[in-house]
Amino acid sequence: MKSTHIYSLAALLFLFATSGTLMAQSQEQIEKFKEERIAYFTEKLELTDAESKVFWPLYDDFSNRKMKLVEDERNTWIYAHKNADNLSDKEILETLEKAYTLKDKQLQLEREYYQGKFLEVLPTKKVLKLGKVEWDFRRYLLRKLREDGKRGQGGKSGKHPDGTEPLPMSPEPLPF
Repeated sequence: MKSTHIYSLAALLFLFATSGTLMAQSQEQIEKFKEERIAYFTEKLELTDAESKVFWPLYDDFSNRKMKLVEDERNTWIYAHKNADNLSDKEILETLEKAYTLKDKQLQLEREYYQGKFLEVLPTKKVLKLGKVEWDFRRYLLRKLREDGKRGQGGKSGKHPDGTEPLPMSPEPLPF
């Protein structure tokens, strides 16, 4: 049972992190994920009730639109790789153009929200911090999944065989 929960949460995290669809997940799992994300972001960004009220509908719209673009880009690459031997040079170039156009649209969307819409509802420091909070939340979920997985595997600790703790992952800079 716990293993099923871990795999479901891992799948949900993967889909969120890669901005895939959430349709395959149960509504309960989606709601639990959203609640955890709201709690994490609210705490780390120190959102007031007033800020939360206007931020979350805006962030959900941003997140859904970004997921759709990432999913379209991913599907374009999958199509290209599966059909590479059967595509003409012209079709390959068109597919490449489509994939990079979708990536450009993702960047435009991020600019629209991070340099515009989020700034209308949050102070600049919180908007700057938002990108890091998104990254940290993904790492938090991955770490939680690993810990839950280790508990389900006989309680192994996260230590190396020599007894030392693994080094923490350093955050990657965000493109905005």
